[in-house]
Formats: sequence, structure tokens, C-alpha cells
Amino acid sequence: MNTYKFKLSKIAVLFCILGLLLGAGGIAFTVYRILRLGFTSPQLIIQHVILLIIAPLAIAIFASILIRSVYKVTDKEIVLWFGFIKSSYSIANIESIHLFSKTNKLVLYFKDEKYTVIVVKPEWYNDFTKDILSRNNKIRYDVSTTDKDDLDDL
Repeated sequence: MNTYKFKLSKIAVLFCILGLLLGAGGIAFTVYRILRLGFTSPQLIIQHVILLIIAPLAIAIFASILIRSVYKVTDKEIVLWFGFIKSSYSIANIESIHLFSKTNKLVLYFKDEKYTVIVVKPEWYNDFTKDILSRNNKIRYDVSTTDKDDLDDL
């Protein structure tokens, strides 16, 4: 089983870090409010409880996205872990792999006319493709140097 780290954009990483900071700030602020105001009213108790549930949940979600966003290629499937979310794609259902070299996108096309764009470092495209092709030699691999839309503009 080979693992390829999901390539998050700089903005996505920034938002994840911001989410972690907001979650930590939410916990700190809630603890401060508990120490300062206590549990003087039912409304305040509900606010404290909700914030102490949501803030750690935000930290867990954003940390999991930063830590565990990977593609794993096994013998029978490709598993995408995006934080807590898991998706799997059967290698037997892959019809073709296409590399759009102009836009630098690697796309997997499936037999049921669905597709997915692989989001790893472009330097890993060859290894990723070879890894999949070694598990199913019936998959077609194509590379295009221009987009069809560009040809229509000429």
C-alpha cells in the first residue's frame, strides 16, 4: 500500500490554521468566562456547554484535515482520506487516467461516467499513475498537451 499526501492550497492551509486558532481561542475564552461569570443562569450554562463542544470539534476537524489528507493505493482500491471523510474508488472500475499537462491536472475516469481529480504534488503524478497501472493493466493512460477549448478558439 502506497500513500500520497493530499496537496492543500496555501489558502486552505491558512483557513485550517485559522480554524485551529479560533477553536483554541474559543476554549480559552469560555474557560475565562466560566471563571469570571460562573454558572449564574441557565442561558450562560447552555452557552458554555455549546462552546466547549464546538471549539474542540473545530480543532479536531481542522487538525485532521491538515494531518490526515492522503490517497492510499491498495491492491483493489484507491482510498481518499480527507480528515475524517473517507472515500474509496475501486481500481477495477477505472477506465482511464488522463494527465492534462497544460493545466497540470490528473483525472481518473470511471466506467460509470464519473471522474475524480487527483490532488497530489505534480511530481508524484508519474508514481501515482504507475502504482495504479501496475494493479490493473487494462486502464488506458493519456496525456494531452492542449485543451479542446483552446483549439476551438483558433
